[in-house]
Amino acid sequence: MNKLKANYHTHTTFCDGSDTAEAVVQEALRRGFTHLGFSGHMDPGVSMDYDAYAQEICRLQAAYRDQIDILRGAELDNVYDPSCVAGAEVRGSAGAVPSTLRINSVLPDAPGASVAGEVFGVPGARSGDDFAAPGAEYTIGSTHFVPVPGSSVWPAPAAFGTHREGSENWDLIGVDGDISLLHDQCRQYYGGDFYALSADYYRFEAMVAARLHPTLIGHFDLITRFNDLSRADGGHFLDETSERYLLPARRAMEALVPYGLPFEINCGAVNRGRKKELYPRPELLRHLHALGGEILISADAHQKELLDGGFEEAMELARWAGFTHTNLLVREPGADDASRPAKNTQADGGGTLYWRTTALNEETEG
Repeated sequence: MNKLKANYHTHTTFCDGSDTAEAVVQEALRRGFTHLGFSGHMDPGVSMDYDAYAQEICRLQAAYRDQIDILRGAELDNVYDPSCVAGAEVRGSAGAVPSTLRINSVLPDAPGASVAGEVFGVPGARSGDDFAAPGAEYTIGSTHFVPVPGSSVWPAPAAFGTHREGSENWDLIGVDGDISLLHDQCRQYYGGDFYALSADYYRFEAMVAARLHPTLIGHFDLITRFNDLSRADGGHFLDETSERYLLPARRAMEALVPYGLPFEINCGAVNRGRKKELYPRPELLRHLHALGGEILISADAHQKELLDGGFEEAMELARWAGFTHTNLLVREPGADDASRPAKNTQADGGGTLYWRTTALNEETEG
């Protein structure tokens, strides 16, 4: 029986999810969850009103504090500067929180090095009694788009709200939005060569830690989102077992592992019937283990009924790849020495969150 009762990749009606945040909390309680992390999208395709989102998650954290530990996160995209979820000051009766997001981040030129107190500035912070959202407590670093060759997004993240999908200045290729458009853009920019496009996807993915300073790495091989479709429907454009595909993926993974950020085993495409394999696929997950990487298991839930969708398959795959444990993101370290501070987090009230290891077996508990 699956007893993993925690999920940190959760979407609601604030972005592209089907249920309100409170309905998700109530479902999590019904399923016996001990930890729940919300991770609303902040990307060129699916974005949300971060202030309204943060205000509601803060309300739920207070309302359900004695029943479940709720974390306020966000799923960032490689395109945008991460300051979009850094937050601002809360004054008046709500009490004060930092007006900047101070993180123990990782330098892009020194993988694995920790720098206490790096600051992302927060322009336009509001004062007085107006609510202004506190920063995200944790973030997921994801790649949903590939900048077209020559795009200004390649050398540096763009300001939030620019490069919107479908807008005039849109110079991105969405890898999980529309299959027909993906083919059109691959023909336009890569002469129809999906291996060249996937190589650029992984070149961009390799930058996600340095650009976003995330807490964890999201759905590493999302470029394959449509690949399980029939050829007639636009799928089977990559042989995911070929070296031409796997070599750039392994190189990206090798670039990211030294940052010390867990990779999620993402169950979203499987639990929604979109793919047969979890992200990362088995060969890549085994390579992650060989590199000494860490994992956590995420449902990438867009419906409350799928909060633990795919968890059993994920634990089985992780064990096959050689992993003996997964990680839980918690507010306090455990009694054992295996707990460690989680990089790039800002717990409310100051300090960091922690990674707590939990064994991968049939009795795994949240």
